[in-house]
Amino acid sequence: MKKLPIYIIFISFFTFINCVEDISQDFEFKEQVFISGLLTSEEGFVSIQVQKTVPVTDTSFSAINDAQISLFTRDVSNNTSLVSDSFTINNGIYTTSEMITPIIGNTYWIEVLLQDQTVLISEEEILRPPIPITDMVKTEDSIRITFNGPIDVQNFYLIHLEILKDGVIISDELIVSNDRIINEEEEKILVITGMNEGETLRVDISNINFTTFQFYSNVISNQGNEPEVSSLFLPVNLVGNITNTATDELVLGNFGVAGVTPITIDF
Repeated sequence: MKKLPIYIIFISFFTFINCVEDISQDFEFKEQVFISGLLTSEEGFVSIQVQKTVPVTDTSFSAINDAQISLFTRDVSNNTSLVSDSFTINNGIYTTSEMITPIIGNTYWIEVLLQDQTVLISEEEILRPPIPITDMVKTEDSIRITFNGPIDVQNFYLIHLEILKDGVIISDELIVSNDRIINEEEEKILVITGMNEGETLRVDISNINFTTFQFYSNVISNQGNEPEVSSLFLPVNLVGNITNTATDELVLGNFGVAGVTPITIDF
């Protein structure tokens, strides 16, 4: 797929490598459950993927279709409620039967009951507000996006880029960044170059929590320099924020919460 030059002015994208522990892929394979999902601030259906890992030499997909999933929330008054426990299942992808309207400032998490009665619970994450876009400047082959990140808190960003040509995706990339080291400037600038006439750029800038930032950092670092959204599920130790309640140990996968700002630009 097409690879674009992408820059964030306030900090290098690859500084996360220094704060994420290196993970060796030299290990004896042991089948494990892997869970992945991302709830955003946009109203819509929430999807969670549940599968088993496979050996690195195996290109098959091992879906789990017999789990039970519950999505919970807690509001600012500390009231807990069930958001949904009704999901349609398609090849390991569990999608809420009804559209969900997330609330900024609430915390969200999932509980997954496996067939063997193992219970897996994700860490409670707060739904942070979407990132305000203050300016966009488009040239013949690039886009400059200016957004604000509050300077009184540490901010973590997940950026999803899609390039389409005639309705077909020709580039699909994930990028993580943060301003933990340099957080003196509220204004941040994202520059994407290398666009061609007739292409469409879709950008999602997500305001995420630190644990989810670490998880996607591991995903990208294990994928090398050309990560793709469709390749999140690798037989490596991608530990996120999900805990086995019986053993109190973290397991593979992550259920994140993100305040998302979507942008679409035609060239």
